[in-house]
Amino acid sequence: MFVGRSEELGLLEKMYAKKSLSLVLVSGGYKIGKTAFLQEFLQKKAAAYFVARNALSTVNLAAFCLELKEQGLWGTKNEFRSWDSVLSALFFRATQQQLVLVVDDVQYLFDSAPEFFAAFDKYATKYKKQLRLLVVLAGAPWAEMERFFLKNKALQIKKHINDIIKLGAMDFWEAQPFLEGFTDEEKLCLYGAAGGNPHYMSYFDRALSFKDNLKKLFFESAAPLYKEPPQLLKLELREPSTYNTILCSVACGAGRLNEIAAAANMECNKVSKYLNVLLTMGVLRRVNPAFSNSSKISYYEITNSMFAFWYQFVFPYMSSIAIGRGNQVLRNNIMPRIDLFAAWIFKKICLQYCYKLNKRNDFMCDFEKIGPWWQGSGSNKIEVDFIADGIKEICLIDCFWSNKKADSAVLKKLFDKGENFTGIDKSFLCFSKKGFTDECMEISARDSQLRLISLKYMK
Repeated sequence: MFVGRSEELGLLEKMYAKKSLSLVLVSGGYKIGKTAFLQEFLQKKAAAYFVARNALSTVNLAAFCLELKEQGLWGTKNEFRSWDSVLSALFFRATQQQLVLVVDDVQYLFDSAPEFFAAFDKYATKYKKQLRLLVVLAGAPWAEMERFFLKNKALQIKKHINDIIKLGAMDFWEAQPFLEGFTDEEKLCLYGAAGGNPHYMSYFDRALSFKDNLKKLFFESAAPLYKEPPQLLKLELREPSTYNTILCSVACGAGRLNEIAAAANMECNKVSKYLNVLLTMGVLRRVNPAFSNSSKISYYEITNSMFAFWYQFVFPYMSSIAIGRGNQVLRNNIMPRIDLFAAWIFKKICLQYCYKLNKRNDFMCDFEKIGPWWQGSGSNKIEVDFIADGIKEICLIDCFWSNKKADSAVLKKLFDKGENFTGIDKSFLCFSKKGFTDECMEISARDSQLRLISLKYMK
């Protein structure tokens, strides 16, 4: 059963309904669900679907002709000896009937088959007014797709691009069909451990306990995610050992450059080079306090929460897991610390919900930017989980993760933080795992600039 991606599917259906020439780029990381997404869209449509090979142009051309013949696009007598001839036939056919052409893993054609893109531009231009053709070129993470399609000045095909779809992790609410049968807190942890990836979440088994689902996913030598992050890094990096060290340091709490260098026992200038690679790949992101772009006070964070979970909880215990002690590792070392991970994921979900409310025009202010804010350090450090920067006001947001209801003291701390911002209108939003005391609810009822949201009411 296919789950989610309704917005992205809607965009493709909109393009398909135009019955003209449309080109959409679809990018996404490994195992994020591109193929399943494309298959769902192609149902009941006349389509040509081709997965490019990591091979020479001649191999891809032969495979393209063979597979489109198998899919009924032309008869057994048709023979094509070049990309020009095969695309000429395909584009001409799309003037006679409505078609969809999907090329998956298109990055394998970037260097090996430039003639594919030249022929595409040639016949897209020649038949443009007559075409009823939707073309979807799907492939690598956006950084690589952008480099080729948008930054390549010599590439003519980019003038035909109508839209771009970047497939990433599902948000918490889109992922709910995978999480049925668990408590709200368990849902949150499982979602974070799987990084919101539909392929990984498809392994969840509601017949098993929360702990046994984690074991099934990570803490057995045959578990599908037991070695997943390093295997993904090997696909793109030449020195995975160094990157593993850096990511483990970040996952275990080192955020600043000097902290990461110390934890990895490396020089700062050497670490900086590796950090830049991870930033370009999208594995890490640099976090600045709201209203500031200074790299001097920023910190690094792992973008993918599955990577964060794995490097914090699996990487240190791989040998024990390999000899069958995964259950003991889980019981003795992971479950006692899982609440800290859950608190971090709770903040991520609260941020997602802020975007969700803003899209519905139901947020405290219409914001363009939102992010964490802090000033000072040590015992003098003041932090706000997020500040939404609106046109005329700001909204200070805190996320309270506790097994107790948030009380008036929690709200007072949030209000006190607002004193650091003068000369601007302010509103306040507090999220809470377990809800709020009656006193808090009374305070909120009297204050139109305060909003309280409990985890169970985040829909």
